Amino acid sequence: MSSYERVVGFWSYTHRDDELNRGRIRKLADLISGEYEAITAEVLRIFVDKNDLEWGAEWRARIDAALTGTTFCIPIVTPAFFKSPECRREVLTFSGHAKSLGLEELLLPILYVKVPGLSDDSPDEVMSLIANRQYVDWTTLRTEDEDSPAHRKAVENLAERLVGILERSVQVASENERVIESPAGEESALLETMAEMEAAFPRWTGVVEEFTSVMEAIATETGLSAEEMQRSDARGGGFAGRLHVSHQLAARIADSVDRFYELGNLYSAELVNVDPGILTLIREAPRQVLTDEDRSTIEEFFSSVRGAVSASRTNIPVLTEFAETVGVLKGLSKAMRPLAVKMESAVRQVMDGQAILDEWERLIDENENF
Repeated sequence: MSSYERVVGFWSYTHRDDELNRGRIRKLADLISGEYEAITAEVLRIFVDKNDLEWGAEWRARIDAALTGTTFCIPIVTPAFFKSPECRREVLTFSGHAKSLGLEELLLPILYVKVPGLSDDSPDEVMSLIANRQYVDWTTLRTEDEDSPAHRKAVENLAERLVGILERSVQVASENERVIESPAGEESALLETMAEMEAAFPRWTGVVEEFTSVMEAIATETGLSAEEMQRSDARGGGFAGRLHVSHQLAARIADSVDRFYELGNLYSAELVNVDPGILTLIREAPRQVLTDEDRSTIEEFFSSVRGAVSASRTNIPVLTEFAETVGVLKGLSKAMRPLAVKMESAVRQVMDGQAILDEWERLIDENENF
């Protein structure tokens, strides 16, 4: 059996959650792995320590091997999970690769603690991705004794579910291997994907441009208010003066903040929408027999993707600075706080997306001479 035929899982969780639950999250990985082996007589290796270099190396190798139908990502979902940039990036990256292969079931969340707002229509794209998967509800089991019949049966059920997903995934992966070239005279699936991306990608870049414009407008208003506060302080306006300026700022930027929030959600939604298609293009282009014209079209598209990634990376320091400013705004007044929370959410959505963009660039560069 080759290394990529072995079944591997990646345990995506926060260490603080594990500490608060007295190590039970890591222990659950061991219990599932052991039950899987008892059922199948095969080893399920679950990587749990992200600080281990082997975790990162195996994650990258599995992603590069197109998952092969034998790789799980198992997010342990809690309120803290959605506040972890690392956990959010893992879900977004893995989900895109899995969906591009028709292997969405390989993302198998375990709902460990109830999360307010977790729904398939959540504006938070990571929450939406989790909710759209058939997650396993562990919220009552997490307080059960690990040797209780209910807990042991739940572990068995989860291991059996992994077995069932693998059986279906291996079949899908086998079908994917056979679909390399379309029959003569038929438009290839790759070119269909290319046509879809040519339509979808500009929508996303349009969102990026408007997002940046609205952010700059809000930043300008915020800067003007900061100057007004300084003048108020110089006049001896004190806290009352600062509060007045804060209320004026909240009124001026309210509509812009609403749009900024909408754009942040739209940015993430459009990015998740195009991600599987772009990954498919990157993966399949080297395997296709293409005309010079088709090859040139794909190369031009990849060049535009690289440009978008580079531009986004350049904006990261600007986003970081803006986020710091928003953090200060939260403390100015009650009127400003809900606006600041919306802005923080929008910025987080865009910052999350950089992991997807970096993955595109890395894979395009590795397949540059397809």
